[in-house]
Amino acid sequence: PLSVQQVHDLYQQTHFNKPINDPTRLQTMIDETPLVLSMWDGAKLIGFARCLTDFEYCCYLSDLLILPAYESHHLGRQLMTTLQAYIGPRVTLSLKAADSAIGFYERIGLLKADNMFRIGREG
Repeated sequence: PLSVQQVHDLYQQTHFNKPINDPTRLQTMIDETPLVLSMWDGAKLIGFARCLTDFEYCCYLSDLLILPAYESHHLGRQLMTTLQAYIGPRVTLSLKAADSAIGFYERIGLLKADNMFRIGREG
């Protein structure tokens, strides 16, 4: 099980834009996410993927984080491979990439789509 503090620290160290200063909200994000993958170095959380999915047709990869000190070890690629193997070939995987991550997703073979829309959230 992931603790709020471990997830908070990973978001903070990767400079990922999430509401990490609201522990209750962060705990709900962890608890209510249907698919979470994590990577560990001993007791230290070093990688994390958070996915919203129905396990049959679609999967939205909300977050993929790897501690900066571990980025050169291809752990992001490993998390993506594990995720794809777990959800299987019948499930479409989609995500919105940060500008800094576009090259990573292109290198591992994801196809770019320009038709995403959203309604913003409060807070």
